[in-house]
Amino acid sequence: MDLAENYINQSLRRLKQSNLSCDWKTMYVGYKLHIIKEAEVTQYAVEFLATHPKCENASIIELTWGDRDMDYERVLKDIVQELYGGEPIESSSVWEYEKRKWRFSILCDLDAEHKHSPQTLLHRIAEVYADFSYPEEMERFIYYMPPKENTELLDSEEENIVRLIRFFHQFLQKEQRDLDHI
Repeated sequence: MDLAENYINQSLRRLKQSNLSCDWKTMYVGYKLHIIKEAEVTQYAVEFLATHPKCENASIIELTWGDRDMDYERVLKDIVQELYGGEPIESSSVWEYEKRKWRFSILCDLDAEHKHSPQTLLHRIAEVYADFSYPEEMERFIYYMPPKENTELLDSEEENIVRLIRFFHQFLQKEQRDLDHI
């Protein structure tokens, strides 16, 4: 999955604006999922050193140089192992939590970017749904998924769009609460 090309790397900024924790595990998972690129990793390292001036971690300092030939994945992995005692393993609860934060960030970006074009927003949400391996908790607001309730079949196209956007916003609110309390 090469999410960075689809989402223009605004997700790190949005993640911070959402007041969700962002640490080296977050950066590692975001990089491994191709949501962020080297420039965002370098930027994070610079910001980290600015707020932690006594940090002497050689790997973090190395990241601030932004060397194109650097193995960013290896350096991030080294930082995570040193600071947290091991790297997040795919499918682990830590990995899934960090992945959810990135997904939330991307969905918030899309919501802001396409707030005046609900149909475009719904199509972009469906792309995120696919990129994140079709999470069940998103099915309710995916435009091509069958409705869960028979009464929903009576809606006009416009009412259906409004309903799906409402479900999407409910999901974002719940996800924000859940991510804040994990």
